[in-house]
Amino acid sequence: MATNTQHSDIDELSSTRYALLRSYKKDGAPVDTPMWFAVEGNSIVFRTKRGPKTARLRAHPRVELTACDYRGRKLSGATVFTGTATILEDGAAAEANRVLHRRYGWQWNLVPLIRIPGVTQVHAGLPLREKWSKARNRGVWDDSAIVRIDFGS
Repeated sequence: MATNTQHSDIDELSSTRYALLRSYKKDGAPVDTPMWFAVEGNSIVFRTKRGPKTARLRAHPRVELTACDYRGRKLSGATVFTGTATILEDGAAAEANRVLHRRYGWQWNLVPLIRIPGVTQVHAGLPLREKWSKARNRGVWDDSAIVRIDFGS
């Protein structure tokens, strides 16, 4: 698959609910993660739990993105996009979180908290009280980061 970074082609991602993020470990080994995202201009934004992925993105911000299904299987004929990841802070993170809320609606805070067979949900094992608190929180979760991936022109 050819790598493409034209804005009109990034709109291809808008028609899918999931994208496969490929980040890289220190040794260069790829790590693929399916995720929800929103397209904003010539970039996309997504939420992730702070931890190994955010450490990888800080150390190696160059990433690849392609449309996939909820289990991370690439869609046939999907374009591979190459971009640079930035972990957003404060107001930028809050605005991107609102964009993600608009795209996914009520599911945005609920789906990460439930068990889905064949899908890793990092928040699914939380106690019920914590799940209830997260489900009602429309802001950026304390243990989460909002990431923007910018695509070159």
